[in-house]
Amino acid sequence: MRRFIKEHLGFGSFVIKSPDGKEIGRASNLRSLEKHLETMPEDAFYNHCINNDFSRWLFARTEITLASKLRPATLEDFNNDIEKLREFLIDSLKERRMSMRKGVIVNFDPHDFDPETDFFKIGKGSLGGKARGLAFMSSILHSNPEIHKKFKDVDIFVPRTLVITTEGFDKFVQDNNLEELAKADMPDYEIAEKFLKGKFPEDLKADLNAYLLKIRRPIAVRSSGLLEDAQFRAYAGLYKTYMLPNDHSSLSVRLDNLIDAVKLVWASAYFEGPKAFSKRVGNLTEEEKMAVIIQHLVGKDYGGYFYPAISGVAQSYNYYPFSRMKPEEGIATAAMGLGKTVVEGEKTLRFSPVYPQLLPQRSSVEDILENSQRFFYALKTGENYEKLGIDENRTLARIEVTDAADQPPVRFLASTYIPEEHRIRDSAGIPGGYPVLTFAQVLKYNLFPLANIISHILDMGREGMGCPVEIEFSVNLCHENDCRPQFALLQLRPMTAREEQMNVSITKEDIEKAFCFSKNALGNTIRDDIADIVYVKPHEFDPGKTPEIAREIGRMNAMLLKDGRKYLLIGPGRWGSADRWLGIPVSWTDICGVGVMVETQVPELKADPSQGSHFFHNITTLGINYLTVASDDKDFLNWDWISSLKETTTSKYLVHVRLENPVILKVDGRQSHGLILSSENY
Repeated sequence: MRRFIKEHLGFGSFVIKSPDGKEIGRASNLRSLEKHLETMPEDAFYNHCINNDFSRWLFARTEITLASKLRPATLEDFNNDIEKLREFLIDSLKERRMSMRKGVIVNFDPHDFDPETDFFKIGKGSLGGKARGLAFMSSILHSNPEIHKKFKDVDIFVPRTLVITTEGFDKFVQDNNLEELAKADMPDYEIAEKFLKGKFPEDLKADLNAYLLKIRRPIAVRSSGLLEDAQFRAYAGLYKTYMLPNDHSSLSVRLDNLIDAVKLVWASAYFEGPKAFSKRVGNLTEEEKMAVIIQHLVGKDYGGYFYPAISGVAQSYNYYPFSRMKPEEGIATAAMGLGKTVVEGEKTLRFSPVYPQLLPQRSSVEDILENSQRFFYALKTGENYEKLGIDENRTLARIEVTDAADQPPVRFLASTYIPEEHRIRDSAGIPGGYPVLTFAQVLKYNLFPLANIISHILDMGREGMGCPVEIEFSVNLCHENDCRPQFALLQLRPMTAREEQMNVSITKEDIEKAFCFSKNALGNTIRDDIADIVYVKPHEFDPGKTPEIAREIGRMNAMLLKDGRKYLLIGPGRWGSADRWLGIPVSWTDICGVGVMVETQVPELKADPSQGSHFFHNITTLGINYLTVASDDKDFLNWDWISSLKETTTSKYLVHVRLENPVILKVDGRQSHGLILSSENY
């Protein structure tokens, strides 16, 4: 009876037999059966088909829908082409198998893993903040099939991901006696060297070796700390990320490259920036544990450089709405190439997903030429591998847009500037012209539904997390007939919660008494605990000296931090920008003691507000109020009053003033208005 049930009713393994009854092989699951189908002799395959053995076996496993799909299929349905029937069965099994694993985290098995699985993990520890967000977003996409129906011509997905849980970090740190580095006052490069010299766990090395045997495409090695992407204390952009080509002919070279990247991401948990951030928010560095994400990169190889057509960041709440925009409609920032351009605050395109054609920063030819992206980042491919170090950019190339004018992404995203006409035409490759990245084909003509997809994803994320969210994404456009465009979600994290319950009122009298007023202010607060002002001397400011100014700010910050004094920081251009010609390129460690920041606009530096960068996200996370003073007749900063204050200390580019009484800061988050006034005028 047992033998009859197993052999004739479909229970147990699927026994593959030749027509004469001789056993050829066995399949215990869908993947195993799929692999056997690829090599099964034709006569055995046909014999199982006419006896309905495949559908019977699937029925026994409660795969009712799949079995019902396969049972009526006959050879005549495929014009008597048995190979087409075989292909139909294989594709059906694969489709079902993939759908079963959508939104599911699968334990990695080095001896039998499917490289097409969406989400693997190695170890029993935590996934970390960033990986949790990815897993959550993957499950949301799986549970909301309507978005795939609405955008049926676009693949919307989370790139395939392998997570090394925090268990790997703990074992590595303990085995190599690196725990004391959490408290050590040591330069980042020395910490990196100690991690690179550490012995890597053999079992984890074997797992990564098995993974790379089947994965030979560009990958990103990203951090996923326990504290990363938390709602109130997110460590955005403070840890390391490495892009690897993963295309070398030698597996050992690729494996060594990956292991070095993992070690360096682990090391970044103990770097100076995260330590300063932890101190600011009251966390202990030794409590941080680091998981590592290994994720497929989205994009294509264009002549030795791999990059996506579009990368960007989008937020479900817009702190700087204008014209018809509403704060809750969100904001997006996009650039061509890898997302480094966006998260480091270089020249990008900011737009509302609801009003993608409303671009006041590009209202004239001069504005477009001044504000459009000139450079993009790409991953260098080929076998010329450099030894990885603390510099994440060793594997990347910064390319001028005009040097890639013939590449498909530029042709798709660029318009053409015609100097003789002083005119920009919404098509690329016009003879005698120059490419200008306007994204007109996407935002104006909707040849790819970027804005609409972003709006829907933000709504899904906000509903799923119950708070405003921020996403990072990449887009791979299709330039051939045999592929589909892709929208990849790289990250989902909550935006910082604001003090909504505080009702802040800014009166007309307050504005008249203030020495600083901004219509683009971030936060919702009233505070009176800042009596120190640090500002960049307006007459000494030189755009070519911004790195030197950043170093001076770092020294001033260290002095005030030692005294435990928060301060008001005032300066021109985009704070924290990686592009020295857009603003002062301070890092978090340079300004970790700041209380309030003011961003002024000067003719020498023309940049949109800093929203969208990792730097800006950390500012908002900590509740550091941020005021942007526009060069119009409504915003103002009273330089005459500021310069009349008695100087406490000065340097070549900075002035530090210490007041007897603290200034008063008021920010109305509902109106995005903010002002600063002296205590005497309050």
